[in-house]
Amino acid sequence: MKIAILKTTISRKKLLKGDFTPDSEEIVGYEEVDEDEFYGPLVRLFSQKLKEAYKESVSN
Repeated sequence: MKIAILKTTISRKKLLKGDFTPDSEEIVGYEEVDEDEFYGPLVRLFSQKLKEAYKESVSN
């Protein structure tokens, strides 16, 4: 899978307000990555949260 490497700029004023929307984004390159390695941490995180939410809903 090919992913884009982005250079993102956010002004300090926005950061201090808690606004994390970028002022500008620029693609600086691309990289080939293994899909399992890329998505694995997200799957582990969300699967654990879904299991916990399911247990709560079943016990109520």
